[in-house]
Amino acid sequence: MLERLKSLNIEGMDLDEAVALRMFAGQLRDFYEKMQLEPPEWLDTRIKELSREIKSRTADMLEKRLREAKARREALKPATERREEVDAEIKRLEEQLAGQP
Repeated sequence: MLERLKSLNIEGMDLDEAVALRMFAGQLRDFYEKMQLEPPEWLDTRIKELSREIKSRTADMLEKRLREAKARREALKPATERREEVDAEIKRLEEQLAGQP
């Protein structure tokens, strides 16, 4: 796992692997400190890279789930409500076009 962390390649890694490596990197850093040793510079770099990647992928995943939930909610609306929303959008667009020079 140490070699995998040292030669980190985030591109081919799935989220579970990133989380596991981040956990290992944190434990490794903590152990260096416990032993009163200076952690290597590359270790902090890898911790930042992994943390950033995990945060980014988590945000992407949450955004996808939010879009899906909104789509499901939209599908549950009655047709009359959807028509009213489309009519309101058409009216707004027509007003914007009428105001164009």
